[in-house]
Amino acid sequence: MEMLVQNISQILGITIIHSLWQGLLVYLALRFLLAVLPGLTSAKKHNINLAALGTLSLWFLVTLINEASQISWQSAGPAVGIIPYLPKYLDVTEQSYRQYQYTLEKYLPYIAIIYIAGLLFNSLKLCFAWRNVVQVKRSLVKATGFTNAIGKLSGSLQLSKKVNVFFSEMIDVPGMIGHLKPIILLPVSISTNLSATEIEAILLHELAHIKRNDYLLNMIQQIIGVMLFYNPFAILINRHINTERENCCDDEVVAITGEPLIYARALLKLEQQKQNTLQLALAATGKKHLLLNRIERIMTTKKLTINVRHTLAALLLFAFSLGSIAWFNPQIKNNTLTLNTDKPEFVQQLLGDTVPAKKRVVKTKKPVVTKSKKVHVNGKNVIISDDPELEKLSAEVSKHGDAISKFYESAEFKRIGEELEKNGNELEAYYNSPELKALTERQEKLSIEMEKLSNNPEMEKLNKEMEALGKNMDVYFNSPEFKKLEKSLEVEGKKLEKLKWGTEAYEKQAKQLEKLSKELSAYTNSPKLKLEQEKMRDLSQKMRDYYHGENFRHVQDAMRSISDSLRQAYQSKNFKVKSDQMRLLSQKMNTYQNNPTLKLHQQELKKASEKLQLYIKSDAYQQKLKKAVEEQTRDSIKTSDYIDNKVSPEF
Repeated sequence: MEMLVQNISQILGITIIHSLWQGLLVYLALRFLLAVLPGLTSAKKHNINLAALGTLSLWFLVTLINEASQISWQSAGPAVGIIPYLPKYLDVTEQSYRQYQYTLEKYLPYIAIIYIAGLLFNSLKLCFAWRNVVQVKRSLVKATGFTNAIGKLSGSLQLSKKVNVFFSEMIDVPGMIGHLKPIILLPVSISTNLSATEIEAILLHELAHIKRNDYLLNMIQQIIGVMLFYNPFAILINRHINTERENCCDDEVVAITGEPLIYARALLKLEQQKQNTLQLALAATGKKHLLLNRIERIMTTKKLTINVRHTLAALLLFAFSLGSIAWFNPQIKNNTLTLNTDKPEFVQQLLGDTVPAKKRVVKTKKPVVTKSKKVHVNGKNVIISDDPELEKLSAEVSKHGDAISKFYESAEFKRIGEELEKNGNELEAYYNSPELKALTERQEKLSIEMEKLSNNPEMEKLNKEMEALGKNMDVYFNSPEFKKLEKSLEVEGKKLEKLKWGTEAYEKQAKQLEKLSKELSAYTNSPKLKLEQEKMRDLSQKMRDYYHGENFRHVQDAMRSISDSLRQAYQSKNFKVKSDQMRLLSQKMNTYQNNPTLKLHQQELKKASEKLQLYIKSDAYQQKLKKAVEEQTRDSIKTSDYIDNKVSPEF
């Protein structure tokens, strides 16, 4: 056991030490590549950084496996020193070798223990992050109002995945989760803080994440981050990946909308209300210290609270929708068809009746008149028919109608319906309580006040100046000279990639690439462009100072306070219990109404009713009716005192 622990500590310790200089080499190579190719797009920079992180993690695993294969697991002989496994270019004397050997080997167990502890701690953090995502999924409310917008924006991004939008009480800024079935999360207060165009820009940002499969890549990145939590170079590469990922999505939004100012304003508003974040979710804002850089980049490179009420009435209507189907209840005795004259509406439509019933036919104890063909019932003509086919079809309708009636008249169905109605009324009363109404009204007033502060003349002037500067800089970066330099740099860079490193051709091509890079740098560092960039920074600072001013902060703090109060109200234990009960009852109701037997009876009832209607409209049956009318006219039979309730369909 002691040998096993010693071997494991030595393997981990040596691998960790190797990983540090490996990380340094990978990071230096990464920075050199990005410096040589400054014209790369954000997407390419993201992919290069991601490849560097993958290389570093793969190198770590290869080193770990290699060290494990060189350890003797059979005997407890003297441990091999660490120095032979360090890079060969380290020139050390024998005395230094022994010094490092004894010094490092003494600390290897501690290094291994610290690594294992850190690995467990970061793994737990990742598990808790996943747990938070699961909890958010359970609290979602479908945002049906964004379906058309999502379809339009997905089309502009050429995104084929089906994306759903949900509101959540547990988040403060928009985000997205899921890879196979991605969903966009919106805070319930988003409509009070952002305009419609700003919300569309944020939705476009999240759709860009989905298009790029960023959720899956972020999960892989998080796992690698847990494995290499100690490595500062892995941490730096992770930060670059996060930055370039958001830059990619920002570029997509600006390219499609052509309105960087609206998008920048939306990001700023979201950052001001940001409180809770999800490690595994991809949010629109990111880290606070990066926000100003993102806004400035958007402008210069221009190449959770509930404010809605749950529609509980819809659940109740859905629960009782099928219950509104009445049954068709014909009875046939003594070769006579009897139809109830106060039939439900849908049965009347199925049978094609044109004469509405005015009064229920009352059964009496008078003898049954079987020879009569036609009688008068309160002025209505009713035909008595002796027809086996009609008797058969009516019996089939009656059979399935009775079966459906038993389902909807059962004690279980009525109990679920009553509980649904009761819980719905209680939740509705909670929504309509004076306290919640007062908070909602106060929130709406503050939203109007915040909108006025955001759209005052001073801010409009700043926005116009920033937009004008952005357009000037856009013209500068879209000039033929700049485009030509960019294209040349890209072409020469591809040529350099194909050449073998260290050859004369490679050196010559590298010098050519360096020359183009200097020309591009000189172009981008022109005094005019520098002056405009400086003006843009000044305007950005003024805007930031304004949004951090006393007036705006006061309104913002008041809005956050009300949002917290509403969140607490909707997260109360009593409210959650009622909501869970409502959800369970709705599931029971759905299960009950989706009973296979009930579905079968409904289908069979529809078929039988259609057959009966077709038969009644057939020529054969119409001839029988005509004959009965003629006989009644000839015999002048009138019955006004009583009738038997066994009658045929009305005409």
